[in-house]
Amino acid sequence: MAEVKPLKNKVILITGAGQGIGAAVARYIAARGAIVSLSDIVADRVKAVEQQLRDRDAEFQGLSQAVDVCDPDSVKKWVEETKSQFGRIDGAVNSAGVLQKEVVSLTEISLDEWKRVIDVNLTGTFNCLKHELVAIADGGSIVNLASVAGQYGILGLAPYTASKHGVVGLTRVAAADAAARQIRVNIVCPGVTDTEMGNDFYTKAAGRLQGKIISLLPGLLRPDDIAASIAFLLGDESRSITRAVYQIDGGFAA
Repeated sequence: MAEVKPLKNKVILITGAGQGIGAAVARYIAARGAIVSLSDIVADRVKAVEQQLRDRDAEFQGLSQAVDVCDPDSVKKWVEETKSQFGRIDGAVNSAGVLQKEVVSLTEISLDEWKRVIDVNLTGTFNCLKHELVAIADGGSIVNLASVAGQYGILGLAPYTASKHGVVGLTRVAAADAAARQIRVNIVCPGVTDTEMGNDFYTKAAGRLQGKIISLLPGLLRPDDIAASIAFLLGDESRSITRAVYQIDGGFAA
């Protein structure tokens, strides 16, 4: 039986593809036939992911590029080069993001730290959406990564929580803007995931949030579980889904 590749020849942009959920999405959708354009702020990191995909599959198609999502010109250049090389863009996954340096009370957050987190997580998503929506083909799909912090108020995470609430609201507006072209824009809100950022959060928050965060299904989420839901939203089977919030969190409550 021939291998089923539901995303075959779909050209998908992925930010934050050098590690974590972004890298997991790259592996997951490339294995299902997607042509992937990978970006990350660290060039060596994203090049390594591209090489892994090439080593795994002789038929791999894609590229990788260092992109700073806080710089709209950097984003625009990447999007335009992807479209020039592959002829079209069918979808995008905006997963680039940062965590706070410390899990602390709102009154202890510096303005510089507030601006840093908002700039990457929210303004960076805006920069990507703005250029993706110009370039993407009618009927395409965009998935923005938020967080359970975009649904709740998480103690000690004021900038991060505000940025992810902003991503949820921005995505809902983008979905309305893009609807006339049958472009779907959805949100995935993961819980704490077994990635560099997820483990960093656990290390920083241990003690302060003891007993305050509960999941019905204990343990860290697997990146591939998040990637599978994103792949569904990128594919044709989700053609009637837009402006939806997919909370993948093991039954999280805060």
